[in-house]
Amino acid sequence: MKTRILTIAATLMLIASTAAAQTLDDALRYSRIFYQGTARFNGMSGAFTALGGDISSVALNPAAAGVFRSTEISISPNLMFRTLNTSFNGFSNDNSASDFKLGQVGVVSSLSTGRRSGLTNLNIAYTLNRTNNFYRYAVIDGISDNSSMADFWALQAEGYNTWELEGMPWVAYDSYMIDTLPGEFKQYASIFSYYGETEPGYGQKMKRTVDNYGYTNEHNIAIGANISDKLYLGVAFGITGLSYTSHYLHSEIDDADLIYDFEDFSYTDHFVASGAGFNFKLGAIVRPVESLRIGLSFTTPTVYTVDEWFYNSFTAFLNNDTPVDFTDDIDYSSDSGELTYRYRITTPYRINAGVAYQVGNFALLSADYEFIDYATARLSRGEDGYDFYNENEDLKSELGSAGNLRLGAEVRLGSLYLRGGYSHYGSSFREGTLNESATNTGYSTGIGFRQNKFYIDLSMVWLTGSEGYMLYPDDPRSNPLYRSDPVYIDTDDKYLTATLGFKF
Repeated sequence: MKTRILTIAATLMLIASTAAAQTLDDALRYSRIFYQGTARFNGMSGAFTALGGDISSVALNPAAAGVFRSTEISISPNLMFRTLNTSFNGFSNDNSASDFKLGQVGVVSSLSTGRRSGLTNLNIAYTLNRTNNFYRYAVIDGISDNSSMADFWALQAEGYNTWELEGMPWVAYDSYMIDTLPGEFKQYASIFSYYGETEPGYGQKMKRTVDNYGYTNEHNIAIGANISDKLYLGVAFGITGLSYTSHYLHSEIDDADLIYDFEDFSYTDHFVASGAGFNFKLGAIVRPVESLRIGLSFTTPTVYTVDEWFYNSFTAFLNNDTPVDFTDDIDYSSDSGELTYRYRITTPYRINAGVAYQVGNFALLSADYEFIDYATARLSRGEDGYDFYNENEDLKSELGSAGNLRLGAEVRLGSLYLRGGYSHYGSSFREGTLNESATNTGYSTGIGFRQNKFYIDLSMVWLTGSEGYMLYPDDPRSNPLYRSDPVYIDTDDKYLTATLGFKF
């Protein structure tokens, strides 16, 4: 047991030693893509690798730029409605919100060579597509029967002498939330087992409020060539951007007076990330017969440079269970101050293959398959020289390859177009992990009105997904005293997109 007195100097040590922690979650967050494009693109669930002819399809396959026969410009605002349900140890919460963004804007210029064979058109295209929306507001509330976040800080402290602790392990030790085991110098336990002197006891009320928002987007500059209306080739340079704000407030309260000495603690974690990256795309569309198109494209890994600004704060209250005497109560608070960090993320490469079939002038059908190996994502080049070896080993062991399927159909009734689609996004995680079944499924529908010089399209996309979320990690192999219970999150998104386009 500790017998020392808390001092102001101890808190100052915290401010000097807190450091950032980049993890698997950061690499995966910026690697996943859910393209938002024109209403036509969205209404057919993005199955455009082989079709081309839509400005958003350049983001999947730059050869799509070669399909155009005229100059075209379009803009597509997008409205998202999100419903999110959380479930933790039998307690559930529902939250809903909406978000308005620009989903797509683009222009393509078609340059005819005047030839009927060989190189007939050489086109230049620019498109901006939203590729992910990070908005998430969730309230997780329930009774914890198996663990506390204090146990996680005890696990982080393992292997260090008390005077070597930094960051939150030091704060947890300094606030009496953790301490060394009896007779040990580098092994720790939390106040929930009275520092290893009793069997762990829980039952405290646990609440976490998560408030995240941000996005990734991609600018593409592409050149597409039309060769005899049989072969379309393209190359593109992609400039990507990310903006992400993560904030959560985690609190634990012993309302039932089950844990000796402990009353409550509250921990706030906040960080803002911004960054830019680049990639290259190569693609081809083959038209062996008039009604059939086959497409293939390759996107190199995107290399992001990420800047983070972050802080955390902590408060705790222990009453030390001395009746009437309040002098030994502990009312503790600390604040890390504002810190910054720069590092690099390399996302996986992507391969898209597609086939499209046109049924006369009446309808068309399209199918895409996308392959991504998330295990190839990497963190690197920390500004302090850190190489992220352990984090990258986690990436390789937790993440795996995934396949995404997109199907689309369009029916033409004169100037009126009716559309529909289906999509399935495979899990990014390996078998045997918590999120091995964390897939997303989407359905879409749309309608359009088209004339020679302009068009108006409208679409709705329904996208659902489920995942497991850990309030904090555990490692039963090194500390079998506690088990972190997962939170299950169900997300239901609706995307309403309108597109206005002009041809010249």
